Amino acid sequence: MLITYLFLFVILVLIVVFAIYMLSAYVFPRKISEIAKMVESGQTKLAIRKLQEIINKDDRNSYAHYLLAEAYLKENNIQYAILEYRQVLKLAKFDDKVNEVSIRSKLAKIYLDRKSIDDARKEYLILTKIDPVNFEHYYELGLIYFNADQSEKAAPYFKKAVALNNNSAMAFYYLGQIYYRMNLYQDAKQMFVDAIKVEQQNYRAHYFLGLVLRQLGDYEWAIKEFETAQKDDDIKIKCFLAKGTCFIEKELYPKAVIEFERGLKFAKRGSDTELNLRYFLAEAQEKMRDLHSAIFNWEKIFEVNKGFRDVQDKLRSYAEFRQDDRIKDFMIAGLAQFEHLSRKIVESMGLTILEIDIISDTDIEFVATETEGKWRNTRKTNRIIRVLRTTDSISDKLLRSIHESMKPKNATRAIIISTGEYTQTAIEFSNTRPIELMSNSDLIKLLKSIGA
Repeated sequence: MLITYLFLFVILVLIVVFAIYMLSAYVFPRKISEIAKMVESGQTKLAIRKLQEIINKDDRNSYAHYLLAEAYLKENNIQYAILEYRQVLKLAKFDDKVNEVSIRSKLAKIYLDRKSIDDARKEYLILTKIDPVNFEHYYELGLIYFNADQSEKAAPYFKKAVALNNNSAMAFYYLGQIYYRMNLYQDAKQMFVDAIKVEQQNYRAHYFLGLVLRQLGDYEWAIKEFETAQKDDDIKIKCFLAKGTCFIEKELYPKAVIEFERGLKFAKRGSDTELNLRYFLAEAQEKMRDLHSAIFNWEKIFEVNKGFRDVQDKLRSYAEFRQDDRIKDFMIAGLAQFEHLSRKIVESMGLTILEIDIISDTDIEFVATETEGKWRNTRKTNRIIRVLRTTDSISDKLLRSIHESMKPKNATRAIIISTGEYTQTAIEFSNTRPIELMSNSDLIKLLKSIGA
């Protein structure tokens, strides 16, 4: 009888063990798979409750923690999702359902969204080790360093990204930006060209390619790129500004004026973009001798930002122009009239003109002679007279050039007449050389003397 009871007890134990085995082998996985479907279909509240029950019984169930993280993520409970993902990584039980690369990629994106940049960077660095053939990890690392103004650290990651995937337009684009910042214009040009090959409508790549080409002096191609880029409303105004500066470089000032004025129609009042458009518009107008318009734009800039670029100096240089019609007529006169007035100024100084060199429509040099003393046999000597109508400061570099030319021209003295100011180094240089500097006020007196 006892043997019978023992036999039945053993049989019962075996049945229980077999039942537990069958439950763990078939019923439990089916339950987890059903919960996974619940998470996927959005039944997150019920799924979370069931997953918590499972974890309470088995805290080392990696798949349950993973599904719980996914459920929390769907509910936008980001903090709890992060905790569960971290727990999965801590358990380090990875298989076809629980993938380390997938989890770390999700965590990295979550950290980026939450502006936890350092945590995101750490995850991507790990990802480059465990998944080294995925270009996206390198691209995201490059972007993190680029946005932190660490171009030297960003460059290697963008290089690796394009090496793994030559269809990544944005990786080419950012690498081009880095080269542009480093003044490596040929390398930058190639990167932007490659970006555009991949994505024709990458208008920012077109814009920066235009900037690079402008630096390289290829203005025609640059203008074409800006015209393509201006299809993007976000950078349209910048394109007008950039095109205008290209036309200034080509000395096509009327075309430059058109571009700047187009840009002003869209620019936000008082913005830096508006001030830059007005500044370069004024520069083009000044070159065209349309000084009334140039001064109007400088004054508009001055109303918003008194310290913008050299606007104060510009207005100061043209102070007499704004107050005295003689200076105004002198500044806006055409080349023939400018030469005529300059000739009369030189003659009013008691000099006889021997040579005239029209350097530009703002710069004329005369070689003239005068008689020193009252007697007929007094030796005649030459003078160099340089007349400049400009708002630029006159530096010692120009004075040195004039001083070196005096001996070949048999000149013993030079006179500089300029509407612009003189730098301190120019003044110091002239003090120890036979060079006389004449200012705006001196010019006004000379213009009065010739009845201008």
